Amino acid sequence: MSPSPRPVEALAADLFAPLLRAQPEGSRWVALSHDTEQGLNLTLADGDRVLLFEFDARDDARECWARTRRFNVCVRPRFGSAELTEAERRLASGVLAVVRQREQRLPLWEERSQASRPSAVREVSASQVLIPEGRGQYYLNPYAGCMIGCPFCYVGDRADFSRALEGQPRLPWGRWVDVKVDAPEVLRREIGRFAPGPVRLSPILTDPYQPLERTYRVTRRCLEVLLEHGFSPVILTRGARIVEDLPLLARFPRAAVGLSIPTDDDRVRARFEPGADPIEERLDALARLRAAGLRTFVAVQPMLPMDPARLVALTAPHAGVVRIDRMYELARAAELYEAAGCPEAMTDAFFAETGAALRAGYAAAGVRVDDLDEMTPLLGDGRGAVLPWRPSGAGA
Repeated sequence: MSPSPRPVEALAADLFAPLLRAQPEGSRWVALSHDTEQGLNLTLADGDRVLLFEFDARDDARECWARTRRFNVCVRPRFGSAELTEAERRLASGVLAVVRQREQRLPLWEERSQASRPSAVREVSASQVLIPEGRGQYYLNPYAGCMIGCPFCYVGDRADFSRALEGQPRLPWGRWVDVKVDAPEVLRREIGRFAPGPVRLSPILTDPYQPLERTYRVTRRCLEVLLEHGFSPVILTRGARIVEDLPLLARFPRAAVGLSIPTDDDRVRARFEPGADPIEERLDALARLRAAGLRTFVAVQPMLPMDPARLVALTAPHAGVVRIDRMYELARAAELYEAAGCPEAMTDAFFAETGAALRAGYAAAGVRVDDLDEMTPLLGDGRGAVLPWRPSGAGA
């Protein structure tokens, strides 16, 4: 039997239908894209100004921009951190009015069966692969779900909400993956509609080089299509196996590849990222990528317990840019810190002091630290891809 699309895709298309087929009256805003992999998302654009609407399960205990009967709604500019203008607030209110009228069409996501297996790998058909996010930039997720399953990852609940809409049983983050087995073929059919530009593949919803990539090679096959059509990948991963694709990556005129290396201590890694590759293997992969002439970067996010000077010494020779950020949603991660015997590493003081030490160390080593979500110099042409590694409404 051939794989079927995820049912949540049809649900989202129906919910957003009036917004997808016509721009709001008297407005220049148009629907740029929508997706269903971290809750339900809708992107509207007016030229270079891009707004992202994120719809998650209603939870009155969590901060959000607005609530409907069934959703928490976050609205934010896709690029930068600017506040919404008054006109954008009116636009957002209009979008919410449409959703409020149609949300009763969705199933009751609280009605879910119990999981009969400890994990699940589901082969699915992709209805879309290359998702525009504005300014000639795109993102691509070869999989939905991640077997690396870092227990502090903030995306788990949002990704599970998409499963809940389908009535799929609840499984812990790291115990399920949907494999988009036909993603390369779908990408080949749709890519001609888009102008070449940067394409982000990063471990928010899924790590493009998680263990299943060794079996399915969806990421590799998608990269082959991107190469044929002149697109530029910007990849972030915790998977050292990215070096298996080094010959392919080296063929891109412009490509940027990065490793997430949040600590220098593999004992800490084993506590906080037990499903991820050892730090030494990631460092080796980073060095090999750099030696092959690729543009490389490092994400020290979230900052885990570490020796900052040692982490700088290990990574600076092999990175052109570094991104540093703290741990968010600390309540989720508190048990990890307690079990590791380092509760002081989840304090504001730790993040401030460690961040300052890292920035000073990288500056001394001549490595630029980029605090923004848009790493524009990475591809060497002023058109870097957005890398939103910070959760919506993130805070301490």
